[in-house]
Amino acid sequence: MSTWPPAGADVVVVGAGPAGCVMARRLAEAGADVLLLEAGAELASRRAGLLNVGPESRVVAHHDAELGGVPLELTRGRTLGGSGAVNGGYCSPMTPAELAVWGPGWPRRYAVGLARAAERLRPRVPQSDPVAARVAAAFPGRLSVIAQARRGEHRVTAFDAWNPPGAGARVVTGAPVRELRWAGGHEGGRCDGVVLTEGVEVPAGAVVLCAGAISTAALLLGSGIGPGTGHPVGTGTEEHPEVLLALDGDPSAGQSFPGALPPLLSRVARLELGDARVEVRPYSVPLHRVIPGLDPQPHRIGIALMNAAGRGEVRPQPDGGVRVVLDARPDSRDAAALDEAAALVGERLGLDASPVVSTSQHLSGSARIGEVVDDSGRVLGVGGLRVADASVFPTLPLRGPYYSVLAVAEDLAARMVSEQAW
Repeated sequence: MSTWPPAGADVVVVGAGPAGCVMARRLAEAGADVLLLEAGAELASRRAGLLNVGPESRVVAHHDAELGGVPLELTRGRTLGGSGAVNGGYCSPMTPAELAVWGPGWPRRYAVGLARAAERLRPRVPQSDPVAARVAAAFPGRLSVIAQARRGEHRVTAFDAWNPPGAGARVVTGAPVRELRWAGGHEGGRCDGVVLTEGVEVPAGAVVLCAGAISTAALLLGSGIGPGTGHPVGTGTEEHPEVLLALDGDPSAGQSFPGALPPLLSRVARLELGDARVEVRPYSVPLHRVIPGLDPQPHRIGIALMNAAGRGEVRPQPDGGVRVVLDARPDSRDAAALDEAAALVGERLGLDASPVVSTSQHLSGSARIGEVVDDSGRVLGVGGLRVADASVFPTLPLRGPYYSVLAVAEDLAARMVSEQAW
């Protein structure tokens, strides 16, 4: 780890989550002096299967949100490895058909980036479990395997796999960034560094934001980049709304897991209900068994709408923070699709329960390619500033976005290296 206060660098990468670890590694390999700044000061547990996102977690940030008026809380990793250090680490790639809407070059770009990411992360296929088998019987031929980043009893994070310090990047934890720094004080001109919350200024030849769809948007908006400058930051975000149905009983009751916890999700059933694309998630154990501090709750199965029509916003608040409003323009299609899916799953599995409204924690698109950044991640009309996380996704993948964040970051890092943009 680097010393405090951190010295300037050729490139400052903000956020040591999946995208930040990829970017820092690849730029340092190419000879750039890279400083990787992570807001979190605590290290996440390496125990495979543990989701340390509970109310007392010290390795996540809690963001206020609402979905169709229902209050929610979105959690994001605030530690080395980012959300990939606290979520399921599910590795499901996008299909060429999904990528075609991103632009004609993206299927190939993504494939190359994904191959580089797979070589580093090496996700493994987990064994099935009784709940997945039950869903497989109810929906024959519809189950897909979910590969995961774990080795034996340990989770493998992007920080583990890409190892930025091993390539020469300097890493500083406990260093939240307050705002971007502008050359000559001209807001929105050329970014020449960042300002930390303590007021410490860190100069840089280039800055790459990899703080995630919420924090990256907050940092852009708080630094003067937003709708007022022609950048629709935080608008039109996408999410996978989810409802939860209670199962009868808990097949893991009485079992203890002294080492690794079982994968919460080893398989999903993908359904097409008219125009709706639905993912049925047979969670292997009740959530409180893998999330420390969570109150005991029924064993539930998830039903997520993967192509929701509703969009959301990351809205700045008077206190300087942000609030995430999901489905800011409500669309009855989404609610109807989830109701239909929940009824079908309930019928097939013999369940009689009221759905609990939730979300998949997959927010993306707060600084989209073609609207806020170009296809190399450069913020349009702004010098020295790029974005390389899920904020840039033109559309949300029809599956968990973790693997895609890594693939896209690999591509954007390669483009920055080819330009020697520092």
